[in-house]
This record gives sequence, C-alpha cells and structure tokens, in this order.
Amino acid sequence: MALSGGLATAKPHLVRNLVDEIERAPIREAPSHLLVSVGAMVCKIAAVGITYYHLVVSDQATDDCEKDVDATFQEEGIQCWRDSAIEIVHMPRPNMFFPGSTESTLYVIHPEVTR
Repeated sequence: MALSGGLATAKPHLVRNLVDEIERAPIREAPSHLLVSVGAMVCKIAAVGITYYHLVVSDQATDDCEKDVDATFQEEGIQCWRDSAIEIVHMPRPNMFFPGSTESTLYVIHPEVTR
C-alpha cells in the first residue's frame, strides 16, 4: 500500500513555524470530514488565521483508499498531499474510526508547504 509519505522538505523554520501556529490557533468550527473510507480519513480544519488538514491512514487502507485520498486533496487544490506534510504521528494502537485496525498514522497537511 503506497499511502505513506515523509515530511515536506520546505525550510525547517517554515515547517516549525506552521506547526507552532497550528498548535496555538483556536479552531473556529468543527472539522469537516471530507473523506471517510474503510482505511483512511481526511478532515479539513479551519482555525483562526489558518486552514489545514488531518489525514489518518490505518493499517486497513486499500489501493482504493489511496485513490480516494489523492482525489480528495486534488479537489481541495492540493495536487500532491505528500509534499505538504508538516507533521507525522504514528499511533501503534487501534483507531476507533477503523474497527479492526491495529495501528494508524496521522499526517498534518498544510497547503502552503510544498517540496
């Protein structure tokens, strides 16, 4: 399954500043679930002064999940989400959104960051 990616190679201070901004910015509204599939979920989060995405990929993700994730980000104007990942958190435990999963990975995607 190819649904994986590394951190964006943007200048480290830019990535660090965006992560800090995300952590400090109050969320304005409930996250929008743009995609919920058998093994992946994309949420759009609107906070004060910043919009970003959470992508959660479980160990149950399929090739169809990958296609759906890519299409969802393209609809949002992000051609390659892998190039915009600013934080990756591996969670080695079941995820309640994916019954039967044993692990998942959270990607924080910011549209202003590209490789």
